[in-house]
Amino acid sequence: MRIVSYADEHFRTTDAVADAVLQYSMLLARGESSDVIRIPVMVDTQETWAQLIVGPASQITTLEVPDSDEDSLDDVATVADLLRRVKEVERARSPMEAVAADARPAAVLPDYEH
Repeated sequence: MRIVSYADEHFRTTDAVADAVLQYSMLLARGESSDVIRIPVMVDTQETWAQLIVGPASQITTLEVPDSDEDSLDDVATVADLLRRVKEVERARSPMEAVAADARPAAVLPDYEH
């Protein structure tokens, strides 16, 4: 079980959900994009849902905690959806775009030789 901290809120969720949220938000931040996601969380002893906007400005942390409530959260569909979104972002960013973004010069100077 993990506690996900987001915008001064703290949610307990499964390790798989926390990992998928971090992976997806990291990719969105790199692509300077954002999205809204819905994840299963435990509040006290009740299962509920949290909606988060993730992207470049997201400051998400996770903290591992021992807890037996993890088994009660149905995270299979959520993790599958987040991993599908990760693959879509990765596919949308072609290899040439990734190389170009990583190799951009700081400034392009004009050629003044005559």
